[in-house]
Amino acid sequence: MKGSPEELKTLVHEVRDAHAPDPRMAVFEVDVEVHGDRVVFVGFTSEPAAAEELHRRAAGLTQWTEVADRVQLLPEAAPDELVHAVVSAALAPMMGGPRIASTQVSQAVLGSRLVVFRREGRWLQCKGPDGYIGWIHAGYVALMDEAGARAWEMGVDGDVWISLGAEVLDDDGAIMARLPWNARITRLGSGLARLPDGRTGHIRGEVIPLGARQLGFPTDPTAICETAPRWLGVPYLWGGITMGGVDCSGFVQALHRMHGHTLPRDSDQQSRAGESVDPGENFEKLLPGDLLFYAEQPGRCTHVTMSLGGSEIIHSSLGNAGVGRNDMAGRRSYERELRRIFLWARRILPR
Repeated sequence: MKGSPEELKTLVHEVRDAHAPDPRMAVFEVDVEVHGDRVVFVGFTSEPAAAEELHRRAAGLTQWTEVADRVQLLPEAAPDELVHAVVSAALAPMMGGPRIASTQVSQAVLGSRLVVFRREGRWLQCKGPDGYIGWIHAGYVALMDEAGARAWEMGVDGDVWISLGAEVLDDDGAIMARLPWNARITRLGSGLARLPDGRTGHIRGEVIPLGARQLGFPTDPTAICETAPRWLGVPYLWGGITMGGVDCSGFVQALHRMHGHTLPRDSDQQSRAGESVDPGENFEKLLPGDLLFYAEQPGRCTHVTMSLGGSEIIHSSLGNAGVGRNDMAGRRSYERELRRIFLWARRILPR
């Protein structure tokens, strides 16, 4: 007996749930077209395992006269198109769709290496170094082959340096780029820096060698808490990851990245990292660096804060209009609200 269109859709959903359950981290946009006794699977996926399972299960649909698998494995590119890129602007907005009116979902700083999945006009669907996927306008990146992207990342023709808010100036002293925290440049010596698009300029401001970052920013929760107050007063910005504007999970991720530790982008993803800890009745059992998670909407983790030790927390929030401190045992109405929506605490880094 021939299967129903609903069974075909169930097959697609099962493959998606097995290999690409989170659209922020994997592309699986597959539809089923039924034309009489003919079935066609069409769409895109970034996951080879998903493409393989879909193809295998499609081949087993012998009850249909013809089954065609036309799912494109990403990256999708013409033979002469480059599928690797490095952010060449100081900051590249990452959008939810290929248009300027889309919601900003994240950002990528200068020097970040990207993989280009597909193109729509001048927009590129990219996967960032943290695995997050979004659309970036081509004007923000330098396209290159894999060898070139790897060479940039490793600093083959110079030393990789990390910005702490530096600037790159041209020979006349005009600012070429204002570099946010975590931006990567290649230092050539004598105060010169090369940007990913090949331009060179003079460094002004604070930068540190990537190889020496561990000395000033060790992967230690107490050290992360010592860095965090440098962000106090930064305004809240949905999708932001820099001192120009940052959201709650972007703040936590950027702090950890500066200290050499990679965290997922969004708060619900971060809430599954590390190990669960008992915060105590008044949050007194929390150690510096423990993360606290909240549900501003029922059933969904939507906010994250970081303990500075015990009940004192630091976070980026609309309630503070940006990065600020609060006390989970405090009496302010906003602090009472945080207690009401609190979910659980996680210890991300080992002691």
